[in-house]
Amino acid sequence: MLSIQRSIPIPRIGLEKLINYIIFVGENPGVNCSVIKDKGLDVGKGRGDITRFFQRIGIIDVNNDCNVKLTDVGLVIFNALNTDLSLAKALMHLVLYSELPHYKVLIDVVSEENSIDADELREKINRRIKDLSPTAWINEVAYKALLGLAVDLDVIEIINGKVSIRFTASISECIKKSIVLMNNQKVFRLDDLSQCLSQLFKNFDIKTLLNNINGCVEPIVAPGPFGSKSTYFRVVNENCLVKQIINTIFKMPLRIN
Repeated sequence: MLSIQRSIPIPRIGLEKLINYIIFVGENPGVNCSVIKDKGLDVGKGRGDITRFFQRIGIIDVNNDCNVKLTDVGLVIFNALNTDLSLAKALMHLVLYSELPHYKVLIDVVSEENSIDADELREKINRRIKDLSPTAWINEVAYKALLGLAVDLDVIEIINGKVSIRFTASISECIKKSIVLMNNQKVFRLDDLSQCLSQLFKNFDIKTLLNNINGCVEPIVAPGPFGSKSTYFRVVNENCLVKQIINTIFKMPLRIN
């Protein structure tokens, strides 16, 4: 089950400011929060809204003196920002999809609906969140902030009030479509994920993933597209599996096709 908080502070700012924050901290590891604010790269009181937000989703580490440095995940995004903006956006999307349950629900609902009215989308998101945690919800301010981030990351588009998925969400789409319900049991289809991600990345190696999903799945054998006996996996913990897939992607030297 996802861990849903009743509310979460999401900075009401555009992607450019988030990118500038990551670049500045990447170039100045250990920089103090006060310096970041003096540079106009954070908003809010105390540690600042962006600092708290990035710490919450695992992009930065902050010590007791409010000195900030990028985590390993943050460094991957920082390096991508210096070489391939499209990849950096895709990786930022994956961090949010993995670490922010509200964002994952938003993307999943849009994916399932194909095209949905923005107001109806918020209602469906809150119904889904309520199923996960009866006391949780996403208010209008947080909803608009998440929607804005997804648009800036090229994950969704909004045309005439209708919200739909864009191409760069395909990584999370690959993950979502590789986990299917069979005979009341969720099954992870490794071949499907490999084929889908290989279309997106020039050098994706599915073998690396196999070492990281122990405890999340149990191996089974079932008919598959690459032979009469293709290895599938019974999903023990879907949240664990999604996180491990994303963690594996972050550790690969990826290039987008």
